[in-house]
Amino acid sequence: MKPFIAFLAAFMPLSASAQSDREVVKVNGTPIRQSEVLDRLWKRYGPETLEEMIDELLLRQAFQSRNLKVSPAEVEKRVARIRGSFADPKVFESQLQQFGSSLEKFKAEVSEQLSQEKLLIQERKLSVNEGELKKAFEARREELGTPEAVHLRHMLVKSEAEARELAAKIQKGADFAALAREKSIAPTGKLTGGDYGFVSRGMLPPDIETIAFAMKKEEIKLLPTAKGFHLLQALDKKPAVPAEYGKVKDDLRQMLLQEKVKAALPDYLKDLRQRAEVKPQAAGT
Repeated sequence: MKPFIAFLAAFMPLSASAQSDREVVKVNGTPIRQSEVLDRLWKRYGPETLEEMIDELLLRQAFQSRNLKVSPAEVEKRVARIRGSFADPKVFESQLQQFGSSLEKFKAEVSEQLSQEKLLIQERKLSVNEGELKKAFEARREELGTPEAVHLRHMLVKSEAEARELAAKIQKGADFAALAREKSIAPTGKLTGGDYGFVSRGMLPPDIETIAFAMKKEEIKLLPTAKGFHLLQALDKKPAVPAEYGKVKDDLRQMLLQEKVKAALPDYLKDLRQRAEVKPQAAGT
């Protein structure tokens, strides 16, 4: 769900029955009314969103008319792959919550994505042959490999004195996660006990990344910033592992198919639009 749609939903009436045009907020005694907010949102985002919804409905109708199906197992497999890209499942769940979603809603979105992919693959006869796979593997060998990674724990506190005190406790055996949940002012402290899991280059802010990848196992470092003091601990390190064609072949095929689907989608939607009857409805009908 787009952020503005979630915002819009908060102001929508609970039913189609008449409801007072309530005051959303007052500024120095002057009200801003619900109808004003909705009108502004519609003018700014409505037409574009309506076009997106028409396209989505046309694709859904085309999918259903072809008697295609997306199985729960296919949805679970795609969700598992996406969840696996996060260092910690709790971070994945937190991201869903931040966007006003849930696991069930996300699965519905994944099912919709898979249905569009199946539709385009069938209608446009999309496929990936062995030659394309090998060519793509050579071109993307570096990104397909497993990059160097460090298992990092982190907390952010307000002062150097507090950071040094916490570091001393951890070196004496104190529970890092418990301290992070209690003391860290970074969101990940409360969420995961400050455990980032294994992170690769490009996933951290540059100032933290430089230090994190230079650390030894179990080493603790303090890093001053404008927001406070970062306390970092490297639990483990993994060297980069080159990609092996046989191991990445299936994922690479899926990646190339998705790229072909994306490229074919605009023309396919144009064809659907030309054959469809889209009738704007007058207000009140």
